[in-house]
Amino acid sequence: MESVRRLRVFALVVLVLNVVYVCLFWLGRDGSGGDLQARYRNAIGWAHFYMGLAMLLLGFLAWRLLRQSERGSYRAIVLQLLACASGMLFAIAVSVIDQMVTSGITPFAIVSLLIAVVSLMRPAMAIPVFGVNYLVFYQVADLTQKDPALLARIRGDALVVSILSLVVSTLVLRQYMGSVLLRREIVRAHQALAEKQAELAFTATHDELTGLYNRREFMRLAVIELSRASRTPGPTCLLMLDIDFFKKINDQHGHPAGDEVLQQVAQLLTKGVRAMDVVARLGGEEFIVLLPNTGRAGASAVAEKLRMTLAQAPLQLQSLALPVTASFGLSELPAGMAGTLEDLYKAADKALYVAKRQGRNRVEFDVAKFDPPSPSFRSLSAGD
Repeated sequence: MESVRRLRVFALVVLVLNVVYVCLFWLGRDGSGGDLQARYRNAIGWAHFYMGLAMLLLGFLAWRLLRQSERGSYRAIVLQLLACASGMLFAIAVSVIDQMVTSGITPFAIVSLLIAVVSLMRPAMAIPVFGVNYLVFYQVADLTQKDPALLARIRGDALVVSILSLVVSTLVLRQYMGSVLLRREIVRAHQALAEKQAELAFTATHDELTGLYNRREFMRLAVIELSRASRTPGPTCLLMLDIDFFKKINDQHGHPAGDEVLQQVAQLLTKGVRAMDVVARLGGEEFIVLLPNTGRAGASAVAEKLRMTLAQAPLQLQSLALPVTASFGLSELPAGMAGTLEDLYKAADKALYVAKRQGRNRVEFDVAKFDPPSPSFRSLSAGD
């Protein structure tokens, strides 16, 4: 496919050169030089004309192939071989025609080396390509070159050019493959580094077991949310929950079962709240949920729904159906009140303690002490 991409550009350049040569050899004829010169110029003009048509067709096919979403490698190989055959037939034809006025094989050498550089061929393809190229030239060289000494020389020169082209083709392929492999290694290294950075960033902000936010990230997000709530008045609630008798689960069923309980509770919390709510694992069997723009009634309904969902359906741990309950503590920062996360946290923790002391598997609420809004805040709210 890289050879096809190169062919698309190379065909355009060669087409322009062919047009220029056709103009020089056909339109520039002045009738001088005799019959030999006329036949030579006419033959060279036709060779460039047909080569121009071939490049136009090959360039179009390369463009079509590169536009297709599914690029068949066999079609690319066929197109590559057609381009090589067209170029070499042109080189042989021009070199044979040149023998009418000179004994050089410059076109054969130039085109062979260009094909070696432009078309990326593996040795298994390059050897027969350049071998057949030389054999064809060897057979047709005597059509115009009748001097045995010159014929032997140009055939020897063509052999050297073919071998040199084969060497150049191999070196170019190896260099290209080396650069491709190096680019792939660099891309893989960048991908591995990006994945590692993403993993580290996730680990720094999330609990490894449950995938929820960890304590530090929750505190950071909660402070941001309370700062926003102070600018846009609205109630904010904090919900804390603790799995009841979690130690017994670990003691009776093992820590792997306890880990699975934590994971399932985390999934229940994530599905049971809104996307804008912030859910985190504080540590051990304790979880916390920040409910922005939610008053006490709404938060109590959310907590009761979560409690009932957990209490009514036992958690499935492989072949074990394990009944699990949780205690909930709830606190509220009313709209227009100024409070810190610490105040909200203390109130929810106190309510959670009351819930556990009152028999567990229940929701309790505690009122925290918050300061009323400042005069400037009241005036801003009234203006809004």
